[in-house]
Amino acid sequence: MQRIRVEKLNPVLKAITVLISAILISFQYITILNTLIFVLCLLALLFFSNVKFKNFIYIFIPALMAAFGIFLLGLYYAKGNSITQNLSLLSHEPYAVRAMLIANFGTALSLATRLLAYSGLGIFFALTTDGEEFIASLVHQCKLTPRFAYGIIAAVNIMPHMLNELKTVRLACKVRGLKVNLFSSRVLFIMLVNSVRWSESLALAMESKGFTGNSDRTYYSVTQIKFYDVLFVIGTLSLIIVGMFLLSDS
Repeated sequence: MQRIRVEKLNPVLKAITVLISAILISFQYITILNTLIFVLCLLALLFFSNVKFKNFIYIFIPALMAAFGIFLLGLYYAKGNSITQNLSLLSHEPYAVRAMLIANFGTALSLATRLLAYSGLGIFFALTTDGEEFIASLVHQCKLTPRFAYGIIAAVNIMPHMLNELKTVRLACKVRGLKVNLFSSRVLFIMLVNSVRWSESLALAMESKGFTGNSDRTYYSVTQIKFYDVLFVIGTLSLIIVGMFLLSDS
């Protein structure tokens, strides 16, 4: 039997689940629960999604580095303490310093794993959710007005053209012997003029195609809520809530 991919989950319900899960995580410092959430996000991306392993590694490496940094900060600077010695010289530290490090270890580990849990939830949503499908789901499930929804889609789709135009403008300035950087007023002014021109062209194109922004229009595809969407929401939130009660004393 073909496995259900997480990309098929309703984007709005997926976003609500991730948001509520992140809020629940913020009220606890349970290392085991945070690690479990992070591992489950990894397993879901590896075995129940179409995410390429290369993209998966590229986006998780910064998260791991940030978690390691938070761990060191929590270990060395918790409760107003400050230790600047090298870790290799830890055996030569006084007993009081080593005892303080051991006391801070649990706090540092909980902070690092909570950051990993946040990263896992965010990356899970980002890599398994199509932007246009998410906007369509907001229209059909959250009653977002089509005028605002199509405006967001148009703005997102115009971003690659703006990047190409930025490269063209910078190259043209270099050909003329003008030294410009990313925040040069000359480049920003040209980009602003082009953005206004593109927005007017998009507005005329949408009006010429009969787009009025009314909610009683027909749609090419309509996102729906399936039974597995409800199971995903209930299962994920129940797992976190039960874990908060069962693992609170661990």
